Amino acid sequence: MGRVQLVKSIIHGMLAYSFHVYVWPRKLVRMLDRWIKKIIWSGGILTSKLCMVFWKHLCLPWKAAGLDLKPSRFVNEALILQLIWKLLSEDSQWACLLLSQFSSHGRPITHYFKSSVWSGMKPMVDTVQDNSAWIVGNGERINFWTDNWLGVPLVDTLQITVEFCLSISCTGQMAIRSGQIELPAFVRDNAIVVAQVFEITIPRSSLPDQFV
Repeated sequence: MGRVQLVKSIIHGMLAYSFHVYVWPRKLVRMLDRWIKKIIWSGGILTSKLCMVFWKHLCLPWKAAGLDLKPSRFVNEALILQLIWKLLSEDSQWACLLLSQFSSHGRPITHYFKSSVWSGMKPMVDTVQDNSAWIVGNGERINFWTDNWLGVPLVDTLQITVEFCLSISCTGQMAIRSGQIELPAFVRDNAIVVAQVFEITIPRSSLPDQFV
């Protein structure tokens, strides 16, 4: 049990900062897990010993008779997803700077960008966005067309392109007047979207939008 605690608190703890920022190569992560297994069973990475239990069983929670170890790849991916969540939900200077660099009109860029950080984050942005949504407050942080505030982004519901939206309005920011969301004329012709918008409760006081 001392070796298990060593892995959790020291080895994964030392790697936490790097895992928070960079996606490690799969080959390197698999090698790291092999070393961890050797440490648990024999006490060192240079000594091999027969593993008595499958690795996937060791990674089970305590209640499932495991040692509650996490594969390094899952730890790395979870921390990168957390970084993307902070990027999309926070209004801090670093988040605004990265969004201005790596997104265009409310959506992540798809072309190559020389960045050791963004290259790992880019494949996981859709995972965070597909499992998140905006709660409407004052509408200042919500992109009317590309953000998910109705369950599905409007560009997907209406099957239109971002370029078409830009030709309608110079900004994608949601407009709220007198407690109601202003809709362009062609959006008001869609009865389903209008019904969904009607069900949204706009707070009386000016509250910030929430990304959940």
